[in-house]
Formats: sequence, structure tokens, C-alpha cells
Amino acid sequence: MPAILRIDVDRAYENRILHYARVNQELFPALDSRGYLESCKEVVSDLNSRGLKASIFFQPFTVPNKEFAEELMKKGHSVGLHAVHTKDFKDFSGDLTKISKRFEGNVYGFTKHGSGKFQLSRRHDPNYDPNKFIQYAKQSNLKYFLGNEENPDENEKNVDGILHFPSAFWLNRNYREDKFTIDWLAEESVSRTIVVLIHPEDVVGGTELMVREYERILDTVEFIAIDAVI
Repeated sequence: MPAILRIDVDRAYENRILHYARVNQELFPALDSRGYLESCKEVVSDLNSRGLKASIFFQPFTVPNKEFAEELMKKGHSVGLHAVHTKDFKDFSGDLTKISKRFEGNVYGFTKHGSGKFQLSRRHDPNYDPNKFIQYAKQSNLKYFLGNEENPDENEKNVDGILHFPSAFWLNRNYREDKFTIDWLAEESVSRTIVVLIHPEDVVGGTELMVREYERILDTVEFIAIDAVI
């Protein structure tokens, strides 16, 4: 069965000062002329040239401009929220509304920024509670939540009508055991759907190993956008 290529867009700018001002301090505007979402656009352009569909998740401060949003929808990519402000449903709902509005209501699920270990920006809620997030999805009439756990042996679940993938196959080896190799992924994805998780900066400016494994994954695994699964 096809896998799901999940792309979490954390980085607004490659320039660290501009990125910090935009994402951490929530101050700097989104300027294409200064390289806004440059690494994301590069990865998407490469996927488009290969005819591959991804599922791409944006923070409220990495939301694409109108033209890029339209391109993503036109090319058949799935889009969703990469949730940052999740302390309560009101905060979550505000972020979801911003992303959904940019994509003309074509948002059916979300991912969570961070796995409960670190506060990654000024107002980021680091707490990671899948049960709460599934309820957020249900309250918002969404259809899925993709989790951040690190055991891709876990199968997806349907919880209260919400499709939940608890774990992903992380491109970054810091978040997967050595036994979860590219060969394992290729073989396992023949019989069931697995989420493969990358960040654009893993591919653009990542280590040689990550780039090499990314290329192998694209060459050996079939992908489908999650909207086609739900």
C-alpha cells in the first residue's frame, strides 16, 4: 500500500535571525523577497517534478502565501495544521482557522509541533497528549491526527471517528531505532500504510546521510496524499 509523506514545515527562513523573529517572537512578516519558506518550496518543487504527492503541515507562522497555497492544492498535495498553540481548544482553534482559511477550507487534519520534551518557541505549548489532540480533531470536525511517536511498527487506529497514526518513520535517525531501515520501510509499506516524516531542512542543507536516505525512500516507496486515504 502507498505510504504517506508527511512534511512538517517548522522553518520560516533559512536566515536564523529572521526565522527567530518570525516564528519565536511572532513579529517579522512573511516576505518572499527575503526567502520565506525557501526550503519548503525547494522540496515541493522537487516532488512536483517527480509527480509525487505529499501531506504538508504548516504552523500559523509558516503559513504559505496565497500563490504557493494555490500551487499546493493544484498539484494535489494534502495540507493541514502543524499545531503550536495547543494549551486549550481556543488556542488550537485559532491556529486551525488561520491555516484552513488560507487553503479555502481544504484542511482535514493536523500534526503536533514537538513531542513533549522542549518548548520550541515563545508561545509553543510543549505538552504532547494524543488523546487531547484527538478530541480537538473531533471538536473541529477534522478527520485525522498524525502523531509523533517513534515506533513505525504501530498500525493506525480509528478513535471516536478520527484516523490516528500514533507513530511515524522519521527520516532523522535520531528519532528511529536502527532496525527501522529503508529496506524495512520498503518491504513493510507493501502491506500497510506508514507515515514517513521529514522536515524540509532535513533535505535542504541536511546531512549527506539524510539526503541519501531521502532519495532512496522516494525511489523505493510509493506515496499517496493523506486526503486520498481518509
